[in-house]
Amino acid sequence: MLAALALGLALGGSALGQVGVAALDTDRAQWEAAAARAIGAGLSVRVTPHTGAALFQQVFFVSPVARFDVAHVPTGWVPTVADRLANLSPYAAELQAAGLELHSHGGRVIGVVLPWRRDALGTILVRSPRIEESVRFLFHLGTPTTVAAPTLGRVVPLAIGPVTLEKVARGNPFVDGAIETLLSVVRQVVPTGQVTALAHLPFPAQDVLTKVAGMLGIPVLGAAGEITLVIERRGGVAPLGISPEAMPSPLGLTEVSVPLGQLESFLAQVGAGVYVRLPHTPHELGVTSQGAALVGAGAFHAAGIRGAGARVAVIDLGFNGLAASQARGDLRPTVITRDFTGTGVASGISHGTAVAEIVHDVAPDAQLYLIKIGNEVDLDHAITYSISEGMHIITHSLGWYNTNFYDGTGVIADIVRRATDAGILWVQAAGNSARRHYGATFADGNGDGWHDTDVTLTATAGQPMRIYITWDAWPKTGDDYDLYLFGPGGALVASSTRTQGGTEQPTESVTTTATATGTYRVRIHRAGGATRRLSLFSINQDLAPAVAASSIPAPGDVTEALTVGAVNWTNYTTGPIAPYSSRGPTTDGRPKPDLVAPDNVTTGVVPHYSPFQGTSAAAPHVAGVAALLKAESPALTRPTLTSRILALCVAMGDPFAFGAGRLEARPLAVARPDLVVD
Repeated sequence: MLAALALGLALGGSALGQVGVAALDTDRAQWEAAAARAIGAGLSVRVTPHTGAALFQQVFFVSPVARFDVAHVPTGWVPTVADRLANLSPYAAELQAAGLELHSHGGRVIGVVLPWRRDALGTILVRSPRIEESVRFLFHLGTPTTVAAPTLGRVVPLAIGPVTLEKVARGNPFVDGAIETLLSVVRQVVPTGQVTALAHLPFPAQDVLTKVAGMLGIPVLGAAGEITLVIERRGGVAPLGISPEAMPSPLGLTEVSVPLGQLESFLAQVGAGVYVRLPHTPHELGVTSQGAALVGAGAFHAAGIRGAGARVAVIDLGFNGLAASQARGDLRPTVITRDFTGTGVASGISHGTAVAEIVHDVAPDAQLYLIKIGNEVDLDHAITYSISEGMHIITHSLGWYNTNFYDGTGVIADIVRRATDAGILWVQAAGNSARRHYGATFADGNGDGWHDTDVTLTATAGQPMRIYITWDAWPKTGDDYDLYLFGPGGALVASSTRTQGGTEQPTESVTTTATATGTYRVRIHRAGGATRRLSLFSINQDLAPAVAASSIPAPGDVTEALTVGAVNWTNYTTGPIAPYSSRGPTTDGRPKPDLVAPDNVTTGVVPHYSPFQGTSAAAPHVAGVAALLKAESPALTRPTLTSRILALCVAMGDPFAFGAGRLEARPLAVARPDLVVD
């Protein structure tokens, strides 16, 4: 085999033909760098970038006609596409000699692990007429890419009133950097050694603290200026001073409230064994009924199957308007409520009420539980409650950001698995981020420390803006990235500059309000560490450029969750997918969503949720159908219920948009008994 390859080298690339490479668009720079090295060695190479969905189609459907030779294949695809990939076992020794790590499946080598990401392979398609040339190209993947240290210079600091915010040097490695940033502001505006309530500070100091806390996503509550923190136990004990009633959740999360005036003394007690961070706060997945008939509820109702005996929990941020909904008959007076926030189940937003109304439309006799949460600690306790109540189904139309790299891991995923391990079907909205997500590998062509692509969004004065970014270095990292938001005039309006030093999570986020109408610019700065894949979400505005692929937030990325995309009810049988409906695959290459259901339907919750757009409206249709199926066949387990639902779907195309297709449920056929004549 070495002799054959040596002959190829002597012949040169033009004699051997051009190697076509199907690359993932987010990794284009790395593939093109390998191509440049190969071209320098005499090969002819062409790299064509594809979205995740298009790349899957090239590998799975188009590979028999050999349009490409080499393909980027996420490891999660391997069981599905292995028979499309060439056997590289005869070249194993040469590939290993080139410094490449082999990946085997079914007793044969089918690819090499990409050096810049361990969740994907460089493969050769089985129908390629240029196998040996393609192997020669793979050799160049093993050439290490030298990443020049960024020219950091001085990053423009952010001025808020009399306070200047700069990147805070790493302090306590067991404390979230956003908390330390807030503490640095407390030190600037509160007299040295003074411990006082927020209300007792001069107004300028109150204003600065409130604005900085808001930008960092830290609500400040009450006259004392209390902030809520979460303590993760990492094999140790909680800091001193925690009140006895602050009981940890089943996953070991403790929620505590700390007055700003006592923040420094509290953090001084934090050491190894715990990590103190901000709580994760979910976002509703509505963009701002006809859907019940479209998913097949009518046939069940006609057969007398209306969900009796099924128990369904709606876990949401608020159920405002609950009493009015019950008075209209859109919800029954027998719903059971539980509040884990201490603010009242019917306070706050009405999103949960609209979700519950859709479940009721589809399965009017199911027992509904309306459970209010505010963060992941509440969610963990809510699952304990749901298990104790014998819940069959949970529907969750909330998305969680910066809790993982959108790969089905992390604290929210662990909470979901507590439910599914107990036999509960978790029905999850896929999210509405197809136009509000950007994903790429960090690229810094000129070495100035800034990502080459600026991401823009357009906001109207007074609109909220919330932006999250994370990178593929979970759960703890020393790779340090920062997030900056510049206004229409070019001035810095918000920033997030945590220092990641090895024990911190790979996250940054900013929250602010647009002060002027116009185009805002999001910039990403690498303060240190390795080149990483980035995933950025905007909650309130569309992004340019937007990357629809891998735009499903947690826990829609969890394998055990039944993840639901959205199709407008007016074109439910034909499509297209709703333009905002989040797309797969997950960042580790698994297909998602699992299916689609209708949205843009009417509810009694006006004006915000009638019509009710978004995957928030699609998911409860599926939960309602699950309740009908459970009522029809009480012995169905979570896996068999999931299989039954997916078997009732009608395929509509791109699996990363539609999953198994649109849900069109029907009851089991009831055979008529034979007529017996005596």
